[in-house]
Amino acid sequence: MTSPNAKPFIHLRAVAAILQRVVGRALGAAAFTMGSLGASLPTATAGEPALPPSSPSPAALASYEAGLDARARGDLHQASLAFEQALLLSPQFAGAWFDYGVTLCDLGDPTGCRNILASAIEQFGLPPALRQTLGNVLRVQQGEIRVGLGASTNLLRATSADDLTLLLDGVEVRAFLDEGYRERGGGLAEAALSYQSVWPLHDFNIRVDALSRRPFDTSLPALVAGYAEVGMGLGRFGLERFGLNARSRAGLLALTVNEGYLGGLRAAGFWLEHQLSPEGAVLRGAIERRKPRDGAGWYTTRLAARVPLSHQWRANASFEYDSPQSERAGKSQTRYAFDLRHDRTLPAVGGWVPRLELNAGVLHARDGAGYSPLFANRRNIRTRWQTGAELSVNLNRDWRVGWSLLAVRQKASIPLFDYRELSTMLSLTWRFE
Repeated sequence: MTSPNAKPFIHLRAVAAILQRVVGRALGAAAFTMGSLGASLPTATAGEPALPPSSPSPAALASYEAGLDARARGDLHQASLAFEQALLLSPQFAGAWFDYGVTLCDLGDPTGCRNILASAIEQFGLPPALRQTLGNVLRVQQGEIRVGLGASTNLLRATSADDLTLLLDGVEVRAFLDEGYRERGGGLAEAALSYQSVWPLHDFNIRVDALSRRPFDTSLPALVAGYAEVGMGLGRFGLERFGLNARSRAGLLALTVNEGYLGGLRAAGFWLEHQLSPEGAVLRGAIERRKPRDGAGWYTTRLAARVPLSHQWRANASFEYDSPQSERAGKSQTRYAFDLRHDRTLPAVGGWVPRLELNAGVLHARDGAGYSPLFANRRNIRTRWQTGAELSVNLNRDWRVGWSLLAVRQKASIPLFDYRELSTMLSLTWRFE
């Protein structure tokens, strides 16, 4: 009664939920990095010997520690302010150079990242550990592993209807849905990995995300999803006449989703991205070749924008178009999505500093042709609303516990695709580098 081709955007929801926070940690007092420190920090002139890093003042060390705590809980803006304060108090605090630069790079300033990294190496030289293992190439690796236990009222994101009215040779027939395609609630376990390796001096990065979600009821299918991309900055290629500069990037991507008998999807493609200003809006375009496990493939064009509204608010919008495929139900599909996100650090409670993240969004999908003669060739048009919240607390700089809540409601022109879901998850996250 259903097809993996009928709802690829539902599968991709799981991929979008994979952890995407990229955080860093100090390599020690002899480590250095990139950022946008400005003219107030000293730089060595050409020909001068590298300076030894000095011992930070107690006030600088306190600011530095506050920055590490803020970055560990995901508050990158507060972390950048703390690292900057540490450097203003102790300009030769080499470890603060590294961590301030990593944070600014995550916030979005590739030119400043490279400039300050080069300046830091000129002042202090490469850290011994990096010089032994990487020569003159500096690489930053960081990531997270998360495990969680949760429950959902609708593990399959399926309709709650027991039966549907189909049209067979012009005659209405009542058909009962198999339980494997109906709403089923229960518990689940989840594991996720997020990893990124960055070569800041070369403006090159590799990113890998993976997600596995398994219901406690073994008769229901598990979800396994993975995403990988490589990217490189275009500033060095002299493409300014085409509107591309140091904030422009391009790369390749690959995606796989497997949800048992509900279907699977694989995709590969390339992307082009441009950031309008440091820490400003990011525009991305991508072209992918997507192929369901049991059907013919198609090309998908995607345009997306990520717009920071303030240090605590950001908006995301996207447009996707699947090219026509005669073997696919609905032939082609167009999707529009918008979501609004807010995150803030809450007041400390008993020495713990909680962090709250809120989000709300809508997705509208429209097929290009009738879905199936069984539904009188009606076009499938559906709109999904969702809202969620996550409250997390760092146990230390490496471990974090979190509790999340998600509510989803989808309405469709074909009742088979109507569904609602309420889910919750308790998770434990380990940060590594």
